Amino acid sequence: MMKFFLPFITVLTISGCKTVGEQAPVNQNPGLKVVFSDNRAVPDENGLVKVEVTFLGLPSSSSLIVTRNGGGYGNVNKYGVGILSEKFMFQYAIHPDDPQETVLEFQLMGKDGRPGPVSKLTIDNTSGKKFTTLTFSDFKVVSRVTGKEDNGHDGLPKVAYEVFNNTHTRFDVGGTDLGITWEISPGKFGMVFGDTFGGDFVPNLTAPNPGGSNWRGNVLLFSEDTRLSDGLSITGAATDSQGRAREICYSAHITDGNSDYTSIPTGAVHAGGADYIHYMNIRTWYGWVSNFSSYFKSTDGARTWNRVRSISFASRSNFGQVGLFNHEGYVYMIGTVTGRSSNPRLARVVEDRVEHQDEYEYWSGLGWVRDKETVAAPIFDDFSGELSFAWFPQHRKWVILYINEQRNDQIIMRYADNIIGPWSEPQVLTDGRSFWRPYGSFIHPLSLKEGNDLYFIMSAWNAYNTYLIHGKLN
Repeated sequence: MMKFFLPFITVLTISGCKTVGEQAPVNQNPGLKVVFSDNRAVPDENGLVKVEVTFLGLPSSSSLIVTRNGGGYGNVNKYGVGILSEKFMFQYAIHPDDPQETVLEFQLMGKDGRPGPVSKLTIDNTSGKKFTTLTFSDFKVVSRVTGKEDNGHDGLPKVAYEVFNNTHTRFDVGGTDLGITWEISPGKFGMVFGDTFGGDFVPNLTAPNPGGSNWRGNVLLFSEDTRLSDGLSITGAATDSQGRAREICYSAHITDGNSDYTSIPTGAVHAGGADYIHYMNIRTWYGWVSNFSSYFKSTDGARTWNRVRSISFASRSNFGQVGLFNHEGYVYMIGTVTGRSSNPRLARVVEDRVEHQDEYEYWSGLGWVRDKETVAAPIFDDFSGELSFAWFPQHRKWVILYINEQRNDQIIMRYADNIIGPWSEPQVLTDGRSFWRPYGSFIHPLSLKEGNDLYFIMSAWNAYNTYLIHGKLN
């Protein structure tokens, strides 16, 4: 049976939660009450429960204890009241192991050590939310996306189709990585890449780092290819006056480790009539330390771009690197600390309010909390880097891809019925033993059409270039 990580047991600090095993004191404080708009709730078709909760006595409370189905390991959680408000919209996603009736017990704890009375919320799942599995199979390197076509020589990846995009001669893009892809307009896709070197770039299979002429922190290429089964074709680029792909997200390229080293894109989305590229401004690659993370924005079909000054995530923010996806009026953002060594966390903002940082909401494990980034709870427990995610309507699943560098550069897929979870156990798509130094796994929007095809762009460190990958979802 598929096992799931339960977001309900997320470990947080005082502004979040931690698993506890202590028993509540016997003497109670009746002024600390938890009141539900309805003590019995029925999940919607997606298995999601929403109930308004009133917390009385919050100023005198130190924490909230929530017990699921009578307690036991992993089913008792303690939440700091910093994530709560007097009126709070509690949300809960049905778990695969939930019985037909799930009972949640809520109890506020006083600063004086006395608890309030227990309030029970019964979740009626007699309709039987059905959980289906999703399996990836048939991993295939379809085509090389960037650089000079070189099929399988000297340990470079072997492709099924040679497309000859020749970005090295057309746009002075000889070596690059990432390839974050989004749909700018119907049938037109933007593909933003990371550190980029000129057409004279030659991969050095023994060198620890790539290098070459005309270093840019990022470049933007375009594709209007809507049939990926025989490879992905590049149709254009955002260029300078000499026809070379130009840097979109500015960097001063001061490499002393104390300034503005480079600007690396992490996610991209079309929202509210504009296009946004989220990027991290790197101070030093030693420890992946950033100065800040922000957006560049275009309102003319991705031709010209400007910095969004109203957005700035701090150096060690949990949203230093993010994936972005626009769904049902919200831009969802799953983020990590810059690097590949933190758990992913979740935020959202109304799609036409992307530039208003104080309107972002963060998933706390209990519900959405506005303008309190520190309450964001891990949505699952795994080292995650360079992620992308999307809603697949044909499967009615969220799918996330990421690298776990700690486990031999595994490229991993998980899925969930709800964006808040529970997320499935990881499935390994490839790793460093079968594909030399893979990283980055950016879902192509064409994957979201009818069918079982999953296409994504993946980087190969030895080639320092990008490849189109295909697999089946069943």
